[in-house]
Amino acid sequence: MSAILIGSLLAKSSIVAGAGLIAARLVGRRAIDRVDVLRAAVIALLVLPLLMAFGPALQWALLPPPEPVIAAVWQGAAPPVGGVTVTGSVVWPGWGVAAAVAWLFGAVIVAGRFGLGVAALMVWTGEGRAAPAAWRRALERLAPQPRPRLVESDRIVSPLSWGLRSGAILIDPASRERDEVAASAILAHELAHLRRRDWLFLLLSRLALALFWFNPLVWMLHRTLSEQAEEAADAVALESVDRQAYARTLVRLASQPSPVAATAMAADVRTLKTRIAAIMTDHPAPRRRLAVALTALGLVAVATPLAAVEIASQVAPQAEPEIIYLGDGEAPPMPPAPPAPPAPPPAPALVGFAPPAPPAPPAPPPAPPAPPAPLFHRTSHVIVQEATPETRRRAAEARAHGEEARRRGEEARRHAESAAADARRRGDEARAHGERMRVHAEAMGEHARVLAARAQQDAQRHMVEARVQMRNGAEQMRKGADQMRVESVRLRDPAYRAEQIVKNRERGNEVTDAELAALAPRLAQQADDLERQADDLARQSED
Repeated sequence: MSAILIGSLLAKSSIVAGAGLIAARLVGRRAIDRVDVLRAAVIALLVLPLLMAFGPALQWALLPPPEPVIAAVWQGAAPPVGGVTVTGSVVWPGWGVAAAVAWLFGAVIVAGRFGLGVAALMVWTGEGRAAPAAWRRALERLAPQPRPRLVESDRIVSPLSWGLRSGAILIDPASRERDEVAASAILAHELAHLRRRDWLFLLLSRLALALFWFNPLVWMLHRTLSEQAEEAADAVALESVDRQAYARTLVRLASQPSPVAATAMAADVRTLKTRIAAIMTDHPAPRRRLAVALTALGLVAVATPLAAVEIASQVAPQAEPEIIYLGDGEAPPMPPAPPAPPAPPPAPALVGFAPPAPPAPPAPPPAPPAPPAPLFHRTSHVIVQEATPETRRRAAEARAHGEEARRRGEEARRHAESAAADARRRGDEARAHGERMRVHAEAMGEHARVLAARAQQDAQRHMVEARVQMRNGAEQMRKGADQMRVESVRLRDPAYRAEQIVKNRERGNEVTDAELAALAPRLAQQADDLERQADDLARQSED
């Protein structure tokens, strides 16, 4: 692999990845549609090297022509001479070899990190314990046969899923204590990942990242695909669980890290606000299946002719190689001069006219003189120096001091790089912690605003109910006032008073006629007071 090939891969992968990111933003109105477009871009990136290797080639001459070949020939003998040192320049590997080694190193790191993550997941799944009964009941309710393997592992800090076919779901010890509602929300999210084959495309995206690790746009494509896959899994999970319970569970898991080789509900905290807004949207936008399919085909159609383009060097005019002789002695004879061109054919004779004879062709130029000896190649040099013991000792001391200075400088550079890396790491951790706290505070503020709105609605409902009750109480008070007035009129009748005296005596109460006669006007007065209180209560219910 040469530097030209890596530059070509960088340009072509940038076009494919950039087109995929732009198309996903413009075409996909839902996260599911955007994920499909980004998956097509990943497949186009993986097909790109195959098309470049086995497809037709269309060369595009953009590079300058190569320099002419210069051959260096040594002539003569160089016997060893006392006190004379001969040194020469070191030929270092070319840029092509260095670029190939750097690419291979980065690809091994990216692919090896993902491979170690998969191996760890296999070990954790094999060592896992059986999940609690509440989680098993939730899984039986959400997933038909065949169900994924559900285990509990102490090696993880948040629930995750991985694998093909039915796959596996791992839960952490902290999630084990959650109720069945939270378990249903988490399992619905992880089942959505397994049903949508998100882990397979995570594997393909990591493979594309290993091939094009030197391209920042491919890293952005991988990160965007992971974020949109989480939103798509949220949309699928909401078909079987409650929105509010799902949002609360997502907020609790927001501060937990996401794994490298698996899909987890606890994704990047930077996307939490967007995911919460999408979860609480009751009317999502309709899907655009035809537009997504045409966009995916367009990405593959762009990658096919793009892979055929090859950058080549311009054709240089042919020239004789330049030969430089090094050493002393007589130079070999120069090549013979090219033969003189043949004489043109004689012109046809004309009657009565004889043309002058054509001039003789010029003699070939004389051979150039032999180059003086010695000549030196522009990339090679010979240093001749008479070394004395004192000179050699000083040179050795200078080399030792230089080596010691270089070693100390290398140690200082390593310490500085280590300190800078540690400072960057701590700064990144502090920024990540601040971002998590900010997102958590925003989520809590949103929850408080929702609770305040509900409290206001409850207060308004209670106010309406209180007004209805006040109006009903006013009506009852008016009915009681009317009954008191009727009783006051009856007590003015002596026969009615005598009847009431007998009834009270039968109940064991002694009432006189004078007391009943005095009660009649008081009942009328109390009826008027009760009527006024009912009017006041009715006015209060209307305010």
